[in-house]
Amino acid sequence: MHKVGGTKIAVAVGTFDGIHRGHQVILETLDEVARGDGLKRVAYAFVFPPRLTVRQEERGLLLPEDIKTSLLGRYVDRVERVSFADVAGIAPDVFVRKVLLGDLRARAIVVGENFRFGRDRAGDVGLLRTICEEESVSIITVPPLVVDGSAVSSTRIRQLISAGRVEDAGLLLGRPPLLVGQVVHGDHLGKELGHPTANLSIDSRIILPRHGIYLVHAFWNGRQSPGLLYVGTRPTVNGTDLRCEVYLFTGSATTDLKSAATFEDLYGKVLEVHVLRMLRDDRSFPSLAELKAQMERDVEQAREILGTLDEAEGPIVT
Repeated sequence: MHKVGGTKIAVAVGTFDGIHRGHQVILETLDEVARGDGLKRVAYAFVFPPRLTVRQEERGLLLPEDIKTSLLGRYVDRVERVSFADVAGIAPDVFVRKVLLGDLRARAIVVGENFRFGRDRAGDVGLLRTICEEESVSIITVPPLVVDGSAVSSTRIRQLISAGRVEDAGLLLGRPPLLVGQVVHGDHLGKELGHPTANLSIDSRIILPRHGIYLVHAFWNGRQSPGLLYVGTRPTVNGTDLRCEVYLFTGSATTDLKSAATFEDLYGKVLEVHVLRMLRDDRSFPSLAELKAQMERDVEQAREILGTLDEAEGPIVT
């Protein structure tokens, strides 16, 4: 725990996985409260979502930890990263009095209305409010942001991404879902089919969209290109391992890639991939020739869609 000395703060508490539009409302409220009372803004953020920690699920995160911290830094003066395991056994009242009011010296606390905390998640907003009133600390609760009749939540966004509904997930996130991974060597099958791909190594904790083909925009080293993302096991060649491969368009006005040989320069680079739209599910083809023909149709469809979309926003990682 980072000791703040004599500095008094306003703190927002949560996991903030995805930093979706609901989180953004909480963080904007924190900013208003802190500026009004002359307090420093701190995000007290769990490193891994508590529910996923308890279940020990893989591929549950919406963002890598470093990117989440970077995004939080746009809203606060400091991010206090904490492991859920370090506080899971603390009694709710002790968590508030010792951690939030004692260690952090919080003078204002901002949380969502459904915030739960402490051992067995037994603490709720009612207990938090009672203690804060006793200690003359401001407590601000933020109601859920409702979109299309349902509250925006990380769980809802995970479900949408898992179903391939990346456009709907993007509406709740306030930006497209993204994947970040280093380009590693594959078996060069894409090159043999006339569509060389960058094989991405994705953190095993990051949730992946449903197996299929997606229109994407990729960023790396100050460069960018639209393209296609493949997520799947490559059933046409009897593959078994899960792959995330990106085909970057060549000859496009929006990219400076000139030839397939340029892909050699991508090895070891980190790509940030914004997932824009699902084109089709993954499936097995009777032959590589038919797979190649389908890939050409995928590219043609993607280019047509690109002409209807707004210009791509810049990368999150700068």
